[in-house]
Amino acid sequence: MYQCFVSNEWEQAQATAQLLLGDASPELVYWFSEQTLQPGPAVSLKCVATGNPPPQFVWTLDGFPVPDNNRFLVGQYVTVHDDVISHVNISSLREEDGGEYTCTARNAVAQVSHSARINVYGLPFIRPMPRITAVAGTDLIVKCPVAGHPIESITWERDGVVLPMNRRQRVYPNGTLVIEHAQRPADAGTYTCQAQNRQKHLARRDVEVQVLVPPKILPIPAMTNLLREGMRAAIPCQIIEGDLPVTFRWERNGQPLPSPGLAAVARRLDEYSASLVIEHISSAHSGDYTCIAQNVAGTVTFTVPLTVNVPPRWVIEPSDASVASGHDVVLHCQADGYPVPNVTWRRADGNAPGEYKDFLFEPNAKLHKNGSLEFTHVGKESEAHYVCEAKNEIGTGVSKVVFLKVNAPPHFAQKSKQVQVVKGEQAHLQCSALGDTPMELVWRVGGQRVADARYTTREQLLDEGMVSELGISHAYRHDTGLFACHATNAFGHDEMTVQLIVQEMPEAPKNVRVGEQTSRSLTVSWTQPYAGNSPLTGYLVQYKPVAEAWGAAPAKVAVPPTLTTATVRDLAPAASYHLRVLAENRLGLGEPGEVIQVTTHEEVPSGAPQDVRAEAQSSTEVLVSWEAPARDQWNGNILGYYVGFRAATDSGLSSTGMASAPPFTFKTVEAGAGGRLVLSGLARFTAYQLVVQAYNSKGAGPPSLPVIARTLEDAPSMSPENVRCRKSTSQSIEVTWEPPPVEGRNGIIQGYKVTHQAVDEWFDGEGAETKVTSSLKTTLQSLAKFTNYTVSVLAFTAGGDGVRSDALLCRTEEDVPSAPGGIKAVVSAVNKVVVAWMAPPEPNGVLTGFTLYIVEEGGDGARKKLLNPAADSHELVRDDSTIKFWITASTAVGEGEPTKTVIVPPSNIVPARILSFGREMATAWKQELQLACKKVGVPSPQGWWRLRGRTLETGGRKQINKDGSLTIRDVQSSDEGNYTCKVENSLGSDEISYHVKVRVPPEPPVLAVVGAQADGLQLQWSSKKNGGSAVLGYVVNYKRDYGDWEELQIESNVETHLLKGLWCGTHYQLYVTAYNRIGTGLPSDIVSATTKGSTPIKPTGAQLLTSNATVATLWLDTWADGGCPILYFSVEWRDLRGGEWQLASANVQPSERVFSIADLRPSGRYLLRVTAFNNAGATQAEYNLTMAPHAVSGVPEEPAPTEHLDHVPFYANAAVIVSVVLALIFLLALFVVSWLLVLRKRHVAQAAHMGESPSLAQLQNQQNRDQQYLAVRVAHQGLDTASYKTQDSADYIEDICPYATFQLSKNPYGESTYSGNVYSGPYHSVQGSFVYHDLKQPGAADTYKSRHKQEVAGEYSKVRRKGGRMREAESQESDNLGSTDSEVKKILTLHLPISEYDTLGSDSEVEQEMVSFRHRRVHRDSTSSSETSPSSGRKSYPSRKPKPKGQVAAKRQVRTSSGYSSHTDETTFSGLASKRASACERVQQSGRFSDSHHELSEAECDRGRKPRLSRTRDTTFQINV
Repeated sequence: MYQCFVSNEWEQAQATAQLLLGDASPELVYWFSEQTLQPGPAVSLKCVATGNPPPQFVWTLDGFPVPDNNRFLVGQYVTVHDDVISHVNISSLREEDGGEYTCTARNAVAQVSHSARINVYGLPFIRPMPRITAVAGTDLIVKCPVAGHPIESITWERDGVVLPMNRRQRVYPNGTLVIEHAQRPADAGTYTCQAQNRQKHLARRDVEVQVLVPPKILPIPAMTNLLREGMRAAIPCQIIEGDLPVTFRWERNGQPLPSPGLAAVARRLDEYSASLVIEHISSAHSGDYTCIAQNVAGTVTFTVPLTVNVPPRWVIEPSDASVASGHDVVLHCQADGYPVPNVTWRRADGNAPGEYKDFLFEPNAKLHKNGSLEFTHVGKESEAHYVCEAKNEIGTGVSKVVFLKVNAPPHFAQKSKQVQVVKGEQAHLQCSALGDTPMELVWRVGGQRVADARYTTREQLLDEGMVSELGISHAYRHDTGLFACHATNAFGHDEMTVQLIVQEMPEAPKNVRVGEQTSRSLTVSWTQPYAGNSPLTGYLVQYKPVAEAWGAAPAKVAVPPTLTTATVRDLAPAASYHLRVLAENRLGLGEPGEVIQVTTHEEVPSGAPQDVRAEAQSSTEVLVSWEAPARDQWNGNILGYYVGFRAATDSGLSSTGMASAPPFTFKTVEAGAGGRLVLSGLARFTAYQLVVQAYNSKGAGPPSLPVIARTLEDAPSMSPENVRCRKSTSQSIEVTWEPPPVEGRNGIIQGYKVTHQAVDEWFDGEGAETKVTSSLKTTLQSLAKFTNYTVSVLAFTAGGDGVRSDALLCRTEEDVPSAPGGIKAVVSAVNKVVVAWMAPPEPNGVLTGFTLYIVEEGGDGARKKLLNPAADSHELVRDDSTIKFWITASTAVGEGEPTKTVIVPPSNIVPARILSFGREMATAWKQELQLACKKVGVPSPQGWWRLRGRTLETGGRKQINKDGSLTIRDVQSSDEGNYTCKVENSLGSDEISYHVKVRVPPEPPVLAVVGAQADGLQLQWSSKKNGGSAVLGYVVNYKRDYGDWEELQIESNVETHLLKGLWCGTHYQLYVTAYNRIGTGLPSDIVSATTKGSTPIKPTGAQLLTSNATVATLWLDTWADGGCPILYFSVEWRDLRGGEWQLASANVQPSERVFSIADLRPSGRYLLRVTAFNNAGATQAEYNLTMAPHAVSGVPEEPAPTEHLDHVPFYANAAVIVSVVLALIFLLALFVVSWLLVLRKRHVAQAAHMGESPSLAQLQNQQNRDQQYLAVRVAHQGLDTASYKTQDSADYIEDICPYATFQLSKNPYGESTYSGNVYSGPYHSVQGSFVYHDLKQPGAADTYKSRHKQEVAGEYSKVRRKGGRMREAESQESDNLGSTDSEVKKILTLHLPISEYDTLGSDSEVEQEMVSFRHRRVHRDSTSSSETSPSSGRKSYPSRKPKPKGQVAAKRQVRTSSGYSSHTDETTFSGLASKRASACERVQQSGRFSDSHHELSEAECDRGRKPRLSRTRDTTFQINV
């Protein structure tokens, strides 16, 4: 319910309205669509609507109600969701049922409709139309209800004339007729609708149109200012147009007449007129009268205003009033009438009524529009007779005389005042009141009448009131207060207050305390003393040395009265002083306060260290040494030194050494007289500015003058750029390049080494050749023709060789080939000769064909026979003459050298001969080898094979084919030797020999760590046998404790390497593998080493902590980093009164040299725990802290050492001694309980891990999240993302290939089970191989390593390829503690050792080996595969992370999952242009493991590269890598 108010100066009115919420207009949520149908079937049309209240549906067909017959059924119902569903069902559709159907949903709020046509195939048909009625002056719209489909045209006619006939008529193609402003004589009549289809079939239908005329009222004149009360009135109403019959109705102000209380009668005069008659009119009859005329065509209204003139009359008659002086009063005077009367006030001229004059309104008088006269704060002068008069020109008007009486109560013109008097003197207090007498004046203090022998009062009458005086003979401090003077008479009362202030000299200041102290100043604070009821004019702080007496004019500091603190300056450092404070007001200086003693602090050193020297130790280390400052500049005890360094820029090398330079990075050294420090981890071949500052307990002194030192040169960390091959010939290639980027040179480039190696020759090829040059281009000479070469370039400095560029594939041009490798011509039949040959040993290009030269005895010369380049023999018919043969090979360049000439004499016999050629053959291990032995002869010769002079036993891996060739599958090292094929028939014999060599991967190197640095290890290894193929490179695998395995690729000509980018002070495990073209050999033994550095070194409490009353400050730069940069700090605190540890911050960066803990309790005792973290581990230290007694402004460096004269030692306090004893007993009990718990945990941990392989448990990693084998790094927590930002956030989705199956078992206690070849050792030959481990409970040393790690069991770990520095904190830390020699044995169980190359020579031996290694497999069919590798070359693939500037990241080719690859064809390395292999390709190259459950095609690998998981109900997975 809402209420509206309206008001003016005369009156106020209101009205109410009710708003009902919840009604909603209809909304269609479903409707039928247009359809075209054949006659016969049933049709259902449906509309669904929502609304509140629920709407009702109405259906129409072409604007008319749907037909009412038994074929049409209309219905509707409401669902449980308040949806209204309405439908029209037509049981048997006919032609005449077609048309536009409309469903209309309406409720009390609104309506909504939807229309669509239903077309029914058939002849035109027009449904009958009822008579249509139109209202004259409005638009008439008629739609022809046409059925049938299709309809070509719809027309309208009237009296045989096609419409439209005039501009008011419009006909639309859909059959709608519109007549604008219909008129009875022109538009009433019969209209005809005609529909026609394309076959000219017609349908016609007539409709009658009737036009009705609404009524029109003759205007009625207004009836205003004509009538007075008592008259008679009649209002006529007559229509001048409209159809009969017409009805008349009357309304007044919107309400129907007649109505109760109004004597108005409506009279009908005739068919066309009526009137409203009022016999005795009054003011109540005023209003707007409306005549309403209505017929069948419409309704018309006309409104006439009527007013009645009324003389003024009182609504509120004025009356006399009485009011107290100073109050407000209103004289009411309100009159009514029509027109509205005008109200005026006049005042009597004199004290008696009779003569009146116009009222000149005073400032405190106001006349309201309703006639009321208001006086505010009325005074005696307003007392008089007043007359109020109301007139409106109707009659004589009304008037009334009234009297306003004003009474005068007591009144004080001054309500309060202040009287000041000096202590001991007389005081006089007065009050003067105005008002009518008699009047009483009374003095009160504290609400009581004054009653003291020292108090006297006297009073005196005045003309307009009375005055009173209170006298005090001697004023004392307790007389200070508020005195009240009360005045009372018959008309009221009033009060006045007098404040008496007794003044004296101020007292001494209290609570004098020393706040912030320095070496030469201190801050004194006090509380404001009693000021003697006189404003203080200031304070004096007097001070003197303790040894001196207070003189007449001691040293002082003047302080303004608004302050209660003062700073005393120009003091001597570490000196003791006495201080006191005095207050002063206008009466003089008060007594001094208590005397306190204070000692000034020390100062920071005022001199810089001397004789600062810097000398480069290596490419990343500089030795800095110095001497202490002069002794008189120490200003305290030297606690240590800050050594600052920064890269020297042009501005940094200026005379000042400071302008526009980057900030210094500081390291802390604890020392006394002097010191030295080795700065490590510096940029190579970089000039550094170095400064040294001494510090004591108060801070650091001035820095020394900067000295410059440059680190030594080092090998370039970046490779030359834009390496290209140009201007190649058949035996030379020109190579060009650009120098490495400046930031990666690490010194002065002295030259470049260009290394090239042919990649077309697999076995026994020449090794890599290197050419040294100082220019940016060179030409490689004496190369093999039409040969692919890999070319790489490195830059070298005095520090060594830099990073080699990526291998670039270049090829020499074609040339003519050499002569074919051999030629044979033998008789294959009595009249046939077969010529066989070998391909040229040096094709020098793509062979385009062979040319066979034939010379017959007695012939005209040699004739040529051009042969296909793939042919290796040719048979021709001969006669009885002798024939000579030779052959040449050709390329696009031309024809090569000929072979020797062979002669075939005439022969009538065909002895046994071999067309194949014996030669030396080299093959890769595990490949399939076929030795040809093609024979001819009549009769057909017999053939057999011998190995090392003995008949070859076939079967198993060795098989003689039908064509006589020998196939050796899965070639082993034991298969080397001479193979002889011999054929023989009765007419002769022949034989050839093959010398077979088998190439294998290289043997494991011998690794040793020969040196250690803070961020690197010097490695050295020696190679053994290369397996018959040159070593192409080495892979160094390493991992830190709690980290993942990483690997780094090294060139083949290097057997020593400085492994950089390691964590400082961290234990590492390392091993090396060598690889050649055949594959990767077994790993070396794992060696362990630790980089230099230690955990942070904690400072003393005096060095670390300073505090005041509420803030404790930690000087974090007093921590020594132990040689490894501090990563961050963790700060905790605990109140010694009780409570839990509170974490102040878990990630304080070392760059924040100062850290504060605020809002501590004054005089509180706390325990602080600070933990510093670096790569070597963490150091935790606890400190006791006692806050100052109360807070002062500022944050002091340490509590002020104040000393009061009444100090009592703590050991004299019995409560302190008892508390200390109880605390010691409690701590002792707590220590015993903790020790017992530790012993119990160790016993439980030993029992829980009993029976599990220690090396396997150490390799357990965290659980794979939800068994989704995706290498997605989790968000890093806790570490500073600015300092340890991951260089590459790419997800390692490609690490897992769908060729790997998974089977991992997790028992209820979280311990892992080892099954078959689920390999979790440190050697992972497939990049990104996943190893599944269980969670290991972290010990005390694991706290830092697992600090930001989610404690989830069974997380995965993976092997990463070294692609950059891994100094940033890893998001996912492995719990792997490292691998021991026992894990090397597990590695050996997954790789066939070198010694087995010579033991697998027979099938039985192979079968025995399969049995002996069965424990390494889960499925029998996962043994070594005989399938050939899709790519026989080692391909380079991208590093896990991009190479950062200045960091070595060598490239090498990809290993297979077992570490070996098998080959059958020689590879041209043309695929090196891509340089990348997918994870699927790497697993497909596997010769050791295969997927025993799923075989995926290459298309499946390309499709998303997601692993297939085989999960059983007991959540067991098998990993076959």
